[in-house]
Parts: sequence; C-alpha cells; structure tokens
Amino acid sequence: MPKFGRQLSRTGTLNFQIASAGSGLKTSKAPQLVAIPLQEVVAASHGERGDTSAILHDAPVESVIAAPKDWCPNPSATTCLRVRGKSMMPLIHDGYILVVDSSQTDPAKLNGKVVIAWHRDMGLTVSRLQRYDHTEVLQPESRECDSIVLDSKHEWKIMGKVLWWIGNAP
Repeated sequence: MPKFGRQLSRTGTLNFQIASAGSGLKTSKAPQLVAIPLQEVVAASHGERGDTSAILHDAPVESVIAAPKDWCPNPSATTCLRVRGKSMMPLIHDGYILVVDSSQTDPAKLNGKVVIAWHRDMGLTVSRLQRYDHTEVLQPESRECDSIVLDSKHEWKIMGKVLWWIGNAP
C-alpha cells in the first residue's frame, strides 16, 4: 500500500468504474471525480489521543474514496482520516471518516469551522475553531467536554479544514 499511496499522490487520478443507480434523470456527461486517499491516521476528539504525526499526507494509505470534484476545492491537499471519540457528537460520531483540506490552515478564515489541530503531546484533534475577540478556542460539540484555549503556552497548529465527513448509519 505505501507504494500505491506514493503513486496516488503523484498522479492524483485513478480510473473509476461508474455504476448507475436510482431512477433519476440519466446524463451522458461523465462525472468529474477526485480520488482521495484514506490515510491510516486517527484524529481524536477531546479527551482522547490522536496520532502524533504532524504530516497528514505521509501516512500509509488504507483505501481510496472517490468524490465529486466540486466537493474538493484543493484535490492535491485533500486527504481522509478517521475520528476517535465522542466529543464532536451529535455532529461527528466515533469512527466517521473526515475529509480534510490541509491547504486551509489560516485561523482567521476558519472561525466557526471544524478543523484538525495538532499538538505534540495530544496528537491530532478534531474540533470547531471559534474566535472570541482576540482569543481562539478549540470547542467540542458536546457540552460535556472542555474547550481548549489556543495561546502561546499551548503550541497547537491548525492542520486543515474538515470539508465533509461520512459514516455508517446507525
């Protein structure tokens, strides 16, 4: 798989077999799809430990997900990873797959967005980035979990914006 992952990151495209489903209007235009690698990486929610790697794209590739091109504004910087923990529920559940754009890291442009952040002791974390005046906070969806204030004492790095997520239905 590592060889496959390196090949995917170089080319960014794969041949897909398209299956027609449903009874909706059929079009002859082929869909524009992007191949997004599912990395063997876990971002934890608050209270859990995520993978310690600060580089998302170097992890081994577990699988590939095809998505519409318009869902991925920066395909070469987009990757998938799994989430562990429950602090983002009911929005994001334990085991969901997150699609992350690692080119979007500017906190000033990510207020209110779900992000992946990294800390050398806590690893990768999924949370909502909130700005209150001049204070940035990683805020979980669950009110049972504490927020994390981003300041000079806590060296957190924003790794990317979560574009969308998928998971199994209950």
